[in-house]
Amino acid sequence: MKRVNRWVNRSFGRRIAAFFIPITIVLIITIAGISSQLYYRSLMNSSQKNIKGIVKQGSYIIDLYFQDVKTTAVLLSCSEEILYMLNQYDSMSKIEWLYGQEEVDKVLRNTSLMRDYIQDCIIVGYNGYQTNMPDHSAIKNGYNIMQEDWMAPILEEKRGFVYTAAHEANYYYGIGATDKQVLSVVLPVVQYGKNLGYIIINLDFHKMQEIVNAGNKTGNLNYLVTDQAGQIIFSDNNKSERLSISQEDIRNMTDEEAFFLTVDGRELFCVHEASSTTKWEFIGFIEKKEIIRPMMQFRNILIFIIFPVFILVTVISSIMITRRVKKPLEELVEQLDQIDVDHPKSFSVTNSVGEMEYLAGKITDMSQKIIRLVEDMYKTELKYRDAQMEVLLSQINPHFLYNTLQLIKTESAKGDSRSVSETVNCLSGFLRYTINNRETYVPVSKELEHIRIYMEIYKKRFPGKFSLEVEQDQNMDKILIPKFILQPVVENAIKHGLRNTEQAVIRVTVKNERDLLIQIRDNGIGMEKSECDRLFQKLHSQKQTGDHVGLFNIQERLEMEGGEEYGIVKIESSPGEGFAVTLKVKKENEDVQDSVFG
Repeated sequence: MKRVNRWVNRSFGRRIAAFFIPITIVLIITIAGISSQLYYRSLMNSSQKNIKGIVKQGSYIIDLYFQDVKTTAVLLSCSEEILYMLNQYDSMSKIEWLYGQEEVDKVLRNTSLMRDYIQDCIIVGYNGYQTNMPDHSAIKNGYNIMQEDWMAPILEEKRGFVYTAAHEANYYYGIGATDKQVLSVVLPVVQYGKNLGYIIINLDFHKMQEIVNAGNKTGNLNYLVTDQAGQIIFSDNNKSERLSISQEDIRNMTDEEAFFLTVDGRELFCVHEASSTTKWEFIGFIEKKEIIRPMMQFRNILIFIIFPVFILVTVISSIMITRRVKKPLEELVEQLDQIDVDHPKSFSVTNSVGEMEYLAGKITDMSQKIIRLVEDMYKTELKYRDAQMEVLLSQINPHFLYNTLQLIKTESAKGDSRSVSETVNCLSGFLRYTINNRETYVPVSKELEHIRIYMEIYKKRFPGKFSLEVEQDQNMDKILIPKFILQPVVENAIKHGLRNTEQAVIRVTVKNERDLLIQIRDNGIGMEKSECDRLFQKLHSQKQTGDHVGLFNIQERLEMEGGEEYGIVKIESSPGEGFAVTLKVKKENEDVQDSVFG
């Protein structure tokens, strides 16, 4: 995540793109989602309404046709000719039968049985009489239709109209007459309370299917017709196994006109309508995927065409906006890169808006203030450095000079000219290094040499008492540090820690790492750890007191040169174990080194 943030924040254009593009994409997705949901609901409502209309129309058509068939069946059941044959057939002579049959044929021809969806009308009586429409396929000789399986529940009912499921009319002579699927409307013929037989009107299943399906405009709507017990009467293809809806599911249908049903792993939208004539349930069903197919097409168009186009437009727009915004900014940046303290200029942006002009004016004011501030700081810095050197010079202990001169006087009185010469050389080198204020930075080796001269004078004053040990990494001649940062520490050690020590040793260790680490350690009386902590806190609190002025001066200078992480970073001491101060010094850059070493 951090890498992504760094990559985005490298340029203004990336930040605009990283903000603008995701927001636009989220907005597009949100709008597309809401639109798709609204379209889905509208599509479902419209589709459900259309399918409900088709189912209602199909049920209404069935009622119309069956009502017509019922009327015809009632007329036939009241025909005197048919009643006569059903009553007298078993006692008729051949001549009477021929005469009676001719009259029955006339009745059948004169009724509305000549519809293309009516395949046949069969009259069957308990007295053995059996006939069908003239000019139709003849029923097999001796075949008793009452023995058909589909007639069994009708014989038990005995009253009212009965509507059968699709069954095979395999009781005809002739090729093509067998295995023909028909629906039957059966009406008992009753006279004076006696059941004489039945009027059986066979309807051509395929014709009825065409009639019902004529109103199906979707092409994907399927339907079933079931009785009140849930038994499938017929389906759109006469194969109920096409959809494995159990009779229990059909019986458990609620009073809702429409519902979703999952069958064989397919989600179906179902609509059912009860027939007022037959009491059958007309069930229309269509797979949900067929309903939402237009929506899926719309979604594909949205995902693969509209969405990529919007993304492309968004990217192009973000690039154009970025360029429009970046151009004045880049112009300002270019002018900032060319800023010259010695030659200040006014900043301006061409072809920009008021905000950028205002920003350019503010940058102009700021640059002028910075230039004035730099000049003031430069003058202040010069004054500060002069004052700093004056402070350093003022810190030269007058007692040290007086004692050194007394040493020279004593050596002169003894006539030891060689010793006098060495002491004078040491004092002159000490004063030359101290008084020369042209050098702000010096090589580490030169600062160490100054400490050695300083200690040589103390060795002459106190023979055999003081010794100096220096441990340093290589190449100290090319590393620059601020001048006069070691002597105050050494002087502090002599003054506070080594006065009562017989064999005083001062050890200076210099390590050249990323920064320069210098440790000055003595073997003096030391101090309590609590006192060390208080001293360390005072040095870093910048509240200078009368004690340890040299250490405060060093801390302030090193911190000013490098920052808060530089200066006296560690003070270690314990009673009788000596005192150690560790300095962290920032090595000066190449420009300063070039100015010193030429």
